[in-house]
Amino acid sequence: MNKSGSTPLFRAKNIENLLGIKEIYLKLEGSNPFGHKYDRIAETIIKDARGIGKKTVLVDGPKTFINSIRAFAELEDIIIRIPQFRNQTWKASSFPRECLIDLRNVKKECQQITVEQLCEKSDFYNGATGYHNTHLSVLALEEIGDELIDKIDNISTVFVQLSYGYTISSLYNSFFRGWVKGDLDHYPRTISCTIPKGNKIYEDYLVRNAIQDIEDYDLKINNYSRDLYIEDTQLLEEALKAIRDTEGEIVTIDEKLLKESCNLLRTRESITLTTEESYSFAGFYKLAKQGKLSDGKHIILLNNGRSDIKVKRVESFTEFTLPDLVKYVDAFLMQYSDPLNEIEDALRNAMKRGAVFVALMNNEPQGIAVVVHTGFSDFIPTYHLGYIGTHTGRKGRGIASCLLDEVIDFTGGNVSLHVDMNNNRAKKLYEKWGFKHKYNRMLFQK
Repeated sequence: MNKSGSTPLFRAKNIENLLGIKEIYLKLEGSNPFGHKYDRIAETIIKDARGIGKKTVLVDGPKTFINSIRAFAELEDIIIRIPQFRNQTWKASSFPRECLIDLRNVKKECQQITVEQLCEKSDFYNGATGYHNTHLSVLALEEIGDELIDKIDNISTVFVQLSYGYTISSLYNSFFRGWVKGDLDHYPRTISCTIPKGNKIYEDYLVRNAIQDIEDYDLKINNYSRDLYIEDTQLLEEALKAIRDTEGEIVTIDEKLLKESCNLLRTRESITLTTEESYSFAGFYKLAKQGKLSDGKHIILLNNGRSDIKVKRVESFTEFTLPDLVKYVDAFLMQYSDPLNEIEDALRNAMKRGAVFVALMNNEPQGIAVVVHTGFSDFIPTYHLGYIGTHTGRKGRGIASCLLDEVIDFTGGNVSLHVDMNNNRAKKLYEKWGFKHKYNRMLFQK
């Protein structure tokens, strides 16, 4: 099972109320193991390098991409090498000296061929983004589209940040496959959000659509815009086709709007993310303020966004007392709760042989999952999800998904659950996470 992926969808109800638009969902890619959408690509690349016996990977690209590759490489004892070209002093301050290869004398137009020759000569795996392993990167990101299709019906729009075009191309592939299979009856409209100058895809988009860019931006090359300056990409045609076929568009963002949008996510929804990864939401916010969006199902892909919800495994009744945990289970399950003595019995079993997970926001419990041990290894699943529930004011904000992540990781998927026959919302969630309806449970009663 991959370590990356299956990131939560967070219902942004506070922003819905602010803008008067429903429904808004945030795809929180910062919930990947090392905090970025790039983790999906990095895990695939390291898996491929290991599979063909490479001991060293040469990686180049944005700092966040390089960090993702380094993190997964460390798990597999693979060595990382990073080329340092002219005007890349940031690499010297960001990475260990022993990882760097000094190529500062190589001209810009020769960088790609130099990397390729170096990898061939030194038997390195070429993991440089932008011009190599495009197929693997696209394949890894297609899973994002698959996850969206599985969890949300009738998606209206999807907003993404545009650099090389990996994400928009990957989503299009996934949506096309979903349409062919009958999982979608239309393509969601894809909106790409980027800088107004210096991105090859956007500049070609303007020319091909005879659009005159009338917005006059004072654009600065800095940490907020650097990674979106793309002079060339192998995915130019694929990205433009994805935009055209989904009736999408490219929205440009200036630094002022970018900062305002990032601050809005942080203050209104308690989302943690960096300013330079806020373009997708800034594009949504811009169109919303212009009155160009209405109620629907809008998804905003946040490359490193994550909720400040923290899931903690409770190791003993000293961290949370047994009466308090019973109270949380009873309150969070509402009408689906059990008698208090049954809840207490389950918690004692879970603490001894299973697991208890609590979702916290500002150190206050917002959700709970209780996993009991059945005592079997083959007859029935070893673990049973006895209870899972969230605070009534936090429904639809990805808390249950975060708890399910922990449950599936802890049990390795060797887990069952019971769900009330009339609890359609819960059944739909469990089915999207891979649970299947096998039989109806019957209890003897006098």
